[in-house]
Amino acid sequence: MDVFLTPGDITDLPDIAIAIDVLRATSSMVVALARGAKAIIPVSALEKARELKAQNPDALLGGERESLKPQDFDLGNSPFDYEQVKGKEIIMTTSNGTKLIERMKKARQLYISSFLNVKSVAEKVIVSGCDAIGIGCAGNRGKLALEDVLCAGALIKNITSTAKKVELTDSAVVALNEYMMLGKELERVLKTVASHGKALVRKGFGKDVAFCAKIDMFSIVPVYIEGKVVRNGL
Repeated sequence: MDVFLTPGDITDLPDIAIAIDVLRATSSMVVALARGAKAIIPVSALEKARELKAQNPDALLGGERESLKPQDFDLGNSPFDYEQVKGKEIIMTTSNGTKLIERMKKARQLYISSFLNVKSVAEKVIVSGCDAIGIGCAGNRGKLALEDVLCAGALIKNITSTAKKVELTDSAVVALNEYMMLGKELERVLKTVASHGKALVRKGFGKDVAFCAKIDMFSIVPVYIEGKVVRNGL
């Protein structure tokens, strides 16, 4: 099992891959699908997102730049923005998370994880029976983000506690050890230690950070299929 600590670490992808952007893209995706969104279309560029919106006016346009919602968007990147999205397709573009998904989309199977659904994603991976698993951390502006590494560690802890004979790369060992040290105080760590979390708190998104630190609120396993993130592969 390998962990790509930043998008730049990603070279060859294994068959099973997991994308993480705790603050806040993958957390918001989990909430959106849990609240009944039909699908999420992740794109890297603002221009592409706007183009897709013009082609599909009924879709919601969501995301952020510099953590803030662009003026012409329907939704930002807060998980609380995605409570009333039942039956909707959402076009999403963010600074880090949707770009990570673009980098990882060629994996045979790509799952989307956050702390909110970490146990369910781990269980899905275990039953797949796949030997090679890669976990991608979105990071922040190309640099390592502590919250994503901790979520990778939480995934690894759940997987290794059940699966047998799991071999970990050095980066996977680092992620697991960090989670074992800091995982009992996630909200405090994300708000006062993680640089991106601290920046979000300063911008008034402390409630988002606290929510994204919650463990296993949802049992859904979002999966990327043919350009869309959908619930449990359906």
